[in-house]
Amino acid sequence: MKRWKTFVPVALLAVALVVGVYVLRSRSSSPQETDLTQVVQVTRGNMTASVSPTGQVAAQQQVQLSFDVSRLPVTEVLVAAGQEVEKGDVLVKIDASSLERAVEQAEANLLSAEEALEKARNPYTALERQKAELDVAQAEVALAQARQESVEEILQDAEQAWQDARDQLTVLENDTSTQEQFERLQWQANVAEAEHGKLLEGPIITEEGRDRQVLAYNKMMDGRDSLELAKARAALNLLNARAKVHETEETLADLRAGSNSLAVAQVANKVAQAEYNFARAQDNLATIAAGADAKSVQLARSERDAARATLEDARGRLESATMVAPFSGTVTAVGVKAGDLVSSGTNVVTLADLTKLEVVATVDETEISQVKVGQTASITFDAVSGARFTGRVVQVPLVGQLVQNVVSYDVVLSMEGTGGGALLPGMTANVTIIVGQKQNVLLLPVLAIAQEDTGDVVTLEDTGETTPVEVGLSNGTYVEIVRGLNEGDRVVVAYSASSTEQQFFMRGSGNISSFGAGGLGR
Repeated sequence: MKRWKTFVPVALLAVALVVGVYVLRSRSSSPQETDLTQVVQVTRGNMTASVSPTGQVAAQQQVQLSFDVSRLPVTEVLVAAGQEVEKGDVLVKIDASSLERAVEQAEANLLSAEEALEKARNPYTALERQKAELDVAQAEVALAQARQESVEEILQDAEQAWQDARDQLTVLENDTSTQEQFERLQWQANVAEAEHGKLLEGPIITEEGRDRQVLAYNKMMDGRDSLELAKARAALNLLNARAKVHETEETLADLRAGSNSLAVAQVANKVAQAEYNFARAQDNLATIAAGADAKSVQLARSERDAARATLEDARGRLESATMVAPFSGTVTAVGVKAGDLVSSGTNVVTLADLTKLEVVATVDETEISQVKVGQTASITFDAVSGARFTGRVVQVPLVGQLVQNVVSYDVVLSMEGTGGGALLPGMTANVTIIVGQKQNVLLLPVLAIAQEDTGDVVTLEDTGETTPVEVGLSNGTYVEIVRGLNEGDRVVVAYSASSTEQQFFMRGSGNISSFGAGGLGR
């Protein structure tokens, strides 16, 4: 709440006695409504203007400490309100197990990201490059051979393929080992069948006897299956060999019949395939020789940097699980106890340096334009008798705050003086800020100034007419006349009174020095 104070100077009475002579003139028949006029004289003197807001004591260095976590339990509270601590002292601890796990996970993620970045920077090994170079050399040789192959060579190859197929068929047809294999498998199957028959002839007395019959039956069937499988495989091999002979014989017959187009097509196909293999080997070698892809490296580096930042953040959270004092001071409030769950919005400890105090004064929007950094002020406190300080404006905000439709500004003032040992943050301060001082200027009572559409005017006694004036500094009682009047000019002041008994005297001369509650708002 803002408190206004008006100091009526002793010099006011002396000045008023010289300025003019009181004239009382009644212009109403009603005893309750009386118009009063007075003639005042323009004088020269000194002007001091001030604003007197209220403020509160605050510590220059104060902080509300909290944990940057989400619903973690407090394990220890090591301080209490009013306790003095040194920078680095432990204040409060929370359960850090989940934060430790977050650090471990972040470390693993960073390791993976660094490995991925290294792979992106060096995507191929020396062995892979050597293999690519060898593939290119082999593909080049194969291409040269394909280009040199002629139709005659194609015919020779076809004859050789037909001869090879016939030889393979002859081997299969005359292979005695196959017949020997059949006979051996047949003998094994007969033996197994005989053993199974013997077991069937005797009485089955025990469970063991029945198991031996089952095993003998399975062995007999396995023997039969092996024999049939061998015969089927031999028949299939023989069939494939005969088909190969037939295929190669037809190809050779076509070539011998003069079907050069087929031979030419085969040569062309071989050359085309060799060219494709050679080009692919060259492309693979070029990719390996080019090395790392810039975009892949950039992406991997960004992921590595993100993982590193996450780890630093996790380590910071873990480190902050133990709250320490950021500076030496006094604990003014503790907002938690052991077992409480805290989050990032929980004010855990409030710490202030009570050796360095300041005042934050609330200045109304109508007066803030007069307040400047560097202006001096006097400061007193109702709660501490005898404590008087001088101050200086150190900060004037550019943006005000709206509270209950009233805009005000928090102006910060330094304090210098004695008797402040009992001051505490939050105490009310009475502040008077000197917003202007002028020496030997023309002065006129504020009530003598009237406002018209053209601006500020006064009424001259000699002519009874109004004349425009330019005003300057004001202390709420007197105003500086910058232009429009001269020292000694006599001006008429009109008042309205509720009773004929009310009188107002302004006579005298001398310097005007007054501390008021504000100015004209100009």
